[in-house]
Amino acid sequence: MENYDSDRFHSRKNPRLPGYDYATPNYYFVTICTWEKKCIFGSSTQLSRNGKIAEQGLLEVNKHFPTVKLDKFVVMPNHIHGIFVLEEGAPNLSAVIGQYKSYVSRQIRLRMPGVKVWQSSYHDHVIRDQKAYEKIWLYIDSNPLNWEKDCFFAKQPTE
Repeated sequence: MENYDSDRFHSRKNPRLPGYDYATPNYYFVTICTWEKKCIFGSSTQLSRNGKIAEQGLLEVNKHFPTVKLDKFVVMPNHIHGIFVLEEGAPNLSAVIGQYKSYVSRQIRLRMPGVKVWQSSYHDHVIRDQKAYEKIWLYIDSNPLNWEKDCFFAKQPTE
């Protein structure tokens, strides 16, 4: 492979907090975007079949991981936001998100074989205090009403 550029594959910044144990009991704000930020979950006010699958996957997180709760979430046209609560004995956040993304991808591919559903990673933020928690909770709650101002806004047809 003479054109192999090792720097290209190692230049991506690790989005996780260095040295932090993501199995630590805590509240985590998570954002997961769809592949190429395509609007496959419906509109900001009406979920499509794919959006309902994404929502159902979130509602079932606790069924798969009894020590993980979903405190607040919203499914937007091309991303989801959620506050995940890891309790004592929970797996790390990456395992929880990986299972969620796999479930949703499998269910959507039953209807749309071969479609890419998610971007490869996700964004997380460790919620450190009540003020931050309240700000994030309000952001999630108001996200559908502010869709056209959202940094992920895309005027695309929904699927």
